[in-house]
Amino acid sequence: MSLIPRLKSRVFRWSRPVPFLCRHAEYSLLASLDDDPAGPSDRLIDISLRAIDHARHADMSSISKRMAAPPYYPEIWPGEHYKLLAGLVAAQQPRRVVEIGTAQGWSALALRSNLPPGSELVTFDIVPWTEMGNTAFRDSDFEEGNLRQILGDLSNKGFFAQCADQLSSCDLLFVDAPKDGIFELKFLENLSTIQLPPNVLVVFDDIRLWNMLKIWREIKRPKLDLTSFGHWTGTGLVDWNG
Repeated sequence: MSLIPRLKSRVFRWSRPVPFLCRHAEYSLLASLDDDPAGPSDRLIDISLRAIDHARHADMSSISKRMAAPPYYPEIWPGEHYKLLAGLVAAQQPRRVVEIGTAQGWSALALRSNLPPGSELVTFDIVPWTEMGNTAFRDSDFEEGNLRQILGDLSNKGFFAQCADQLSSCDLLFVDAPKDGIFELKFLENLSTIQLPPNVLVVFDDIRLWNMLKIWREIKRPKLDLTSFGHWTGTGLVDWNG
C-alpha cells in the first residue's frame, strides 16, 4: 500500500474508532442492493445451499492438527471460510480447482480435502510454498499427485497467457490474492479474455475489505454474498457464465 492510502486509512481509523473490543477489526461499508449491477441466480442459491449443508458436517480436524496453537481457524465456522470451501468442492465435484494466492496453504488444504478421485488442485502464488513462513504444507502433500503450485503473477498478461490452459479448464476458481484492488482488477480483465467451462464457479475471498468493495460491487455476473456462511471479511460466489 502506498503512502497516501496508508495515511487515509490511519486518519479514518482515528476518526472512527472501533466501538468494541475484538482481536481483529477491519473497516467496511454498507451499500444498497436494489441498485447492485447483479444478483444471485437460482443455480447459485441451489449450489450454495448444498455447500452450506456439506460445510455443517465438514471435518477439518486433520488440517487443524497442523496448527501449533489455537485458534484453530479451519474448525471455526461460520466466521472462517475453510469448511465452506470444502463444501463448495463437495457440491460442485470439480475436475480441476484453481486457487489464486497460496499463502500458508490452509485454503488449499481445505479445498483439497473433498476433491473427487482423479481431480486436481492448482495453486498460484509469486512465493514458493517452501519459502512461506509458518506454511501448513508438507512435502507429502505434493507427492500425492492432486496438488501442485505454479509460480507467477496472473495480473501480468504475458504470464496469464502462458497459464490460460490451466484456468480455462477449471470448474472452481478461488481468488484469494493481494486484495489491493489492483491485482484483482487486472486479473478479472485477463480472465474475461478466455472461455471458462460452462458451469464454472468463482469464489472471491475478503469481499468486504475496503479495497475489495468496488471490485465485488462492479461484478455484473450472477453473484451471491456468502459472508454469513464463510469468511468474516467476506466471501462471494460468482456464476461466471450464468
